[in-house]
Amino acid sequence: MPQAAPYPAHLDLAGIDAPVVPHPMLSQPHFERLHRMRRRFSWSLTAAMLLVYFGFILTLAFRPDLLAAPLTPGQPMSVGIPIGFGMFAFTFALVAIYVHRSNTVYDRMIAQIRQGDQP
Repeated sequence: MPQAAPYPAHLDLAGIDAPVVPHPMLSQPHFERLHRMRRRFSWSLTAAMLLVYFGFILTLAFRPDLLAAPLTPGQPMSVGIPIGFGMFAFTFALVAIYVHRSNTVYDRMIAQIRQGDQP
């Protein structure tokens, strides 16, 4: 039976269980405010996306007649097709909103925190 390879002699085993020391930046009130703002905003966008997605899926599952209604009388395209494409547009819009806010608000706040200024 093969034996496990021994630890290399240069490996410091004492440092493996060393306590983790958080970065001092994590306890600054301005950083905590930034973290709360980003988390609240990202969860809001997540909730909006889940609401739209599950609304579409649940409508498809329980009221397919709403999505099967013809968009224009006498034409084969139903209401569900533009709504489905609208979900893609909504997703891209949420991403654009997040990127815009991240590039304008959060990046400015991060730069101010790094410089020691109050955001």
